[in-house]
Amino acid sequence: MFKKTVLGSSLALLLVTGTPFVTQADINDKDCGDFSSQQEVMEFWYANGFNATNDPHRLDGDDDGLACEVSQSEYNNFLVSKKANESSTDIAKVEVVDGEKLPDTASNNPLMMLFGAGIAGLGSLLLFRRKSQQA
Repeated sequence: MFKKTVLGSSLALLLVTGTPFVTQADINDKDCGDFSSQQEVMEFWYANGFNATNDPHRLDGDDDGLACEVSQSEYNNFLVSKKANESSTDIAKVEVVDGEKLPDTASNNPLMMLFGAGIAGLGSLLLFRRKSQQA
């Protein structure tokens, strides 16, 4: 009876403490509805260097390299205007300041892997203990 209580309490604690980490990842996730216009979507897509193979927010549902169903011609026009604006800016005058805010790329995957390894280790420990008690 004591073992079941300890095991149940441990699993409940693991579920309760693991839940905030999962929801934190969802807070930073962007969806197409989070943008007010296609221009804003294209700015976000371009500024973060996303493409068909690099889409952490899953904005490109059909894997065509275009976010939120923006047409190819719209994105091409956006790129042309963006390149024109960049070429008109004097690159030598652009200054990088140390200590600027890093992009939002952190994930909780290492922590989730640690939780998974802990659960697997706990299961193995219980299995070997049970086998040694039966022998």
